[in-house]
Amino acid sequence: MNTLPTPTAEQPTYNVLGVLLQFLATPEQINDPITLMRGTVPPGVIIPLHSHADPEVFYVLDGVLEVFQAEGPTAGWQTVTAGEVATIPGNIRHALRNTSSAPTTSITVSKQDLYNFFRELARPFDPSVPPAPPAPEEMQHFFQLAAKYKFWLASPAENAAIGISLA
Repeated sequence: MNTLPTPTAEQPTYNVLGVLLQFLATPEQINDPITLMRGTVPPGVIIPLHSHADPEVFYVLDGVLEVFQAEGPTAGWQTVTAGEVATIPGNIRHALRNTSSAPTTSITVSKQDLYNFFRELARPFDPSVPPAPPAPEEMQHFFQLAAKYKFWLASPAENAAIGISLA
């Protein structure tokens, strides 16, 4: 496929700090604290080292996703390709990145708090506007929400220790 999603009336696409999200099933729709999302990580996008209470399950549909976990049976970096699954238990420090030249699309299953965090952070995606790095105000909003939801965020040095440069 190797294209970014096109918003539709049924499934609008949101930009969450460079990751494009579509909420496929929300906790409100299924009356349960679980969510199903489609995420597209454009080439070069990094989700720095962090942790949160909600677990995540990624099923890669297209492309290659590199996943880091600080502990557990899959500790370190692993490469997850189309048709493969990565599971991240709650409260495990982890990072994601797409170092390939094509977008990576995955289905993500998680819980209510992560869904709420993404909904508060999400802004509508306009495919006619080229993606740009987040503005300082967006980053401030991100840090405020991370604190509200009790997310742990790594320092630049902690990210550098696992091969992520935030410069």
